[in-house]
Amino acid sequence: MSLRKRDIAVGLFLLYFLLAYLFLSKYYDLRAQYYKDYLRHKEIMFLMANYVHTKREQPTEDLIREIFSSRGVDFKSFKQVETGYEVWGTNLKGEKLSDLIYAIEERGIRIVKLRAVDNTGQGMFEVYMLLR
Repeated sequence: MSLRKRDIAVGLFLLYFLLAYLFLSKYYDLRAQYYKDYLRHKEIMFLMANYVHTKREQPTEDLIREIFSSRGVDFKSFKQVETGYEVWGTNLKGEKLSDLIYAIEERGIRIVKLRAVDNTGQGMFEVYMLLR
């Protein structure tokens, strides 16, 4: 059984196109991954360039009392413990809870523990926070 030159040429031609297809598909996959990584890098660089460093404040009783009173919370107690500062407040409306948390964290104070309990069923919470 002898192969003719034409059959060999057709076989090599098909092999060439198969290899070209595999090479190009791998190339386009690598290029897409490169662009994806590049855009991720550019996003991180953009975020780092536009980062606004907020000044961290110490949680003092006056500061916490002012934050609580501006949100309509009755300030109950503030005491320093070995793990941070314990703060108690009462009569916090449910819709003001997220605003209170945002105001505290915006000042650079970290909330380690938060417990908000509504024993009345009317949306008035008693709040316990452990701050650092």
